Amino acid sequence: MLNFTGQTRRRNVNLGNRTRNSKKDLLEKAKRERERRAQDKLKEDASKTIQKSIRRHFSNVRLFKNTFTSSQLVHMIPAYGGKLIYYISQYDLQQLLKLSHNFLSSYPNSLGNRQLLSLLKLYQDDALVAETLSDLNMDCPTVDEFLDSLSVYLCRASFLSYSSASKLADVIEAWEVMHSSASISIFSISIGSYEKRPFALQFYCILAERNLLPQLINTNPILWDNMAKTYSHCSKGGQKNIAKLLIPNFNNHIAPSVLRSDNDYVLKFYEKAFIDEVIATTANYVSDEDHVKNLMCYIASSPNQSCKNSVLITLLSNKDFVRRLSWEFFHTKFNASKTEAHPLFSVLAQLIDMHLLISTDRELLDYNSVIPIEELKKFTSTLKDFTFRQYWELPKSERNPMLKEAVPLLSKVYERDSRLHFLSTENNPTYWENSEKQFLNLRFYEELQEYEDLYREHLEEESDEDMEKEIDLDKERPPLKSLLLNKMKKRLKSSLRFRKLEILLELPFFIPFEERVDLFYMFIALDKKRLSLDDDHNLINMFTPWASTGMRKQSAIISRDNVLEDAFNAFNSIGERFKASLDVTFINEFGEEAGIDGGGITKEFLTTVSDEGFKDPKHELFRTNDRYELYPSVVYDATKLKYIWFLGKVVGKCLYEHVLIDVSFADFFLKKLLNYSNGFLSSFSDLGSYDSVLYNNLIKLLNMTTDEIKSLDLTFEIDEPESSAKVVDLIPNGSKTYVTKDNVLLYVTKVTDYKLNKRCFKPVSAFHGGLSVIIAPHWMEMFNSIELQMLISGERDNIDLDDLKSNTEYGGYKEEDQTIVDFWEVLNEFKFEEKLNFLKFVTSVPQAPLQGFKALDPKFGIRNAGTEKYRLPTASTCVNLLKLPDYRNKTILREKLLYAINSGARFDLS
Repeated sequence: MLNFTGQTRRRNVNLGNRTRNSKKDLLEKAKRERERRAQDKLKEDASKTIQKSIRRHFSNVRLFKNTFTSSQLVHMIPAYGGKLIYYISQYDLQQLLKLSHNFLSSYPNSLGNRQLLSLLKLYQDDALVAETLSDLNMDCPTVDEFLDSLSVYLCRASFLSYSSASKLADVIEAWEVMHSSASISIFSISIGSYEKRPFALQFYCILAERNLLPQLINTNPILWDNMAKTYSHCSKGGQKNIAKLLIPNFNNHIAPSVLRSDNDYVLKFYEKAFIDEVIATTANYVSDEDHVKNLMCYIASSPNQSCKNSVLITLLSNKDFVRRLSWEFFHTKFNASKTEAHPLFSVLAQLIDMHLLISTDRELLDYNSVIPIEELKKFTSTLKDFTFRQYWELPKSERNPMLKEAVPLLSKVYERDSRLHFLSTENNPTYWENSEKQFLNLRFYEELQEYEDLYREHLEEESDEDMEKEIDLDKERPPLKSLLLNKMKKRLKSSLRFRKLEILLELPFFIPFEERVDLFYMFIALDKKRLSLDDDHNLINMFTPWASTGMRKQSAIISRDNVLEDAFNAFNSIGERFKASLDVTFINEFGEEAGIDGGGITKEFLTTVSDEGFKDPKHELFRTNDRYELYPSVVYDATKLKYIWFLGKVVGKCLYEHVLIDVSFADFFLKKLLNYSNGFLSSFSDLGSYDSVLYNNLIKLLNMTTDEIKSLDLTFEIDEPESSAKVVDLIPNGSKTYVTKDNVLLYVTKVTDYKLNKRCFKPVSAFHGGLSVIIAPHWMEMFNSIELQMLISGERDNIDLDDLKSNTEYGGYKEEDQTIVDFWEVLNEFKFEEKLNFLKFVTSVPQAPLQGFKALDPKFGIRNAGTEKYRLPTASTCVNLLKLPDYRNKTILREKLLYAINSGARFDLS
């Protein structure tokens, strides 16, 4: 080929890529071909099957269009069974069932029954159920097929009439279907909301009333749930049968999940009728651990505290049952080394806990009570020994889980005994203290110091400037004790010293009271050292003020006419600096008062602030109960809450400085202060020290009959004069919910909770907040409420003049001088109140020191004030000094001393 240049051009022709196929390619191609042919074959076979089925269907349709004789028709059901539904109408099937009745009901083998049941399996309503069941040969049971068909039918059906359900029950009873383990299947259908499928619930109710219930139920949560729903809707006879089925099976992993659900129908299991069945079932088998364990699990599975209370109250009302439990416990070897809970112990402990809660003091001490006082003493001794051994001898990881119930119960018995002394009697005042020498002699100061350091690390740095933050009532309180102890345990590996620290913090009553008082003041000493407030730092600061490292002295001028207000303005905002020394100057109508503070004016200041804040009604900060004991007023005003906060700080400062004040607090209030970690919660037994009239009326209400309660026409609401609402519902819709015998305990609990917890929470929280600025909660929680009152106000009922005399120093006198001899005789002849007035005159505190008069610093002194008989005795409370003229006349001494101590003056009486 020529181009335009005249040259020949070569043509390149592409003849294709004709490479040879490899062996692998050939095999792959053959495989694909085989798969294609196999797919074609499957499609062809499927097509043939469909064609065959269609031909058969049309053949059957043509067949059923033919006319048959009666003798032929009766064989239709055995021949076709459930397939008939697809070929004939419901009416024709109904006629066929009627025609075949005699033939099928006497059919010689199980084929007839199996084919009838295949029909039942396909029904979607109950139109033909009765006719189908009536055709069954009852002499030829086919239980498995029946259960299978019934289970499917119950899932598919939209309706089941009472008569049809009854006929199903007839078959179940006649064939003894419930003896089959597969019978669970008909009760294990999730019927969902029984409002939407009431027919299933009605069927279960019929079975329950005829006691046609499964034998084993502890493997299926749906079955448990269905039984619970059924129990709440069936007759008393059905409920009784279900109770017999369920009660022996609470001891499994399924029951708690059902019982603790939010469903209302579960609450029926915690009404008196069911609880009585539980008692009847268990009563004769209290020696059988499995039966008692079942009862323990039933109580533990309560959906809420109200249900649990109902069970325990009902159990306690059966004195014979409780006595049997108690007898069995004390006559069975109590194996404390077991690693699991002892059922008998657990049940009895919870009953005693409830007994303590609802019993008056008189009932508790009654020898004929449901839990006689002797039995309570016996149980407490066992409990006390068991608990101490577990704490002292074993590390926490090896302790018995029963301690979870034992420790709070033992603490409650201890609190009750601290007031009633049925255990710590005059003959055995040290009942609660452990006498083991190794325990008593062990010192654990390093552990206390470490715990205190850890506490300070975790303590939030809050000051009085942010009061709203400090009185945050919704603030969650971390379980600091457990947290700090766990931190220490990792290092100390559960040494004996660490275990004694655990006992101090969780079971302090095992340690003698005197030792706990010493430890309390040791905590304060450690804190003063931390803040450089101890004596060594005070001495350094005195001579080298430029090198001061501690808190500076806090100064204030306080008017006698406005003590509380001036004190609040001067000291409320300084936070922890209130722990420092106070430089207080009093002014009265004549001007500045004389007096050099050696601690005395500080004590006078604290006691005067306390008197005005707690006792002056114009401030309306505190109220009294019928025993004239104080507790915070229910206030919502922010300013008054801040004053209550400040008074908490004042009480803390008094404790911090060993200053006793003449204030008696209500027992319930003191218990709240010691229950910080549990949100200051109080129980029914505490109501007596808040409002004894209300408490006694509620006790009477608990003991009333059904008719007596009904006649009161009480509802779940309460008057609240201090609230804008005036009437408050105790529960949702409480004004329309009447109190009955079944819910009376709930009513009592709700009244108690409202009065003691909801109403008192803010003022109690405020007071505790101020107190905690000075005194850490764990320092106070070493004591019970009565001991805390003694720390605050001293031993009012015990003024040991011999102790005072042996701790007295004389100036210008000798012990054998006539005036001194007369003085001690006159003081000994004083009335009790006069002795208190004398103590306040010379020490500014009207009670004896908790650790005896040796704790006075400086010691009580008597100085010779001259021979002028017209002069009155005077006192310098700053140094606990009585300036006593040398009267040498007992009558004059008495008159002058009484006049002086009753005059009310303090430092400027000379």
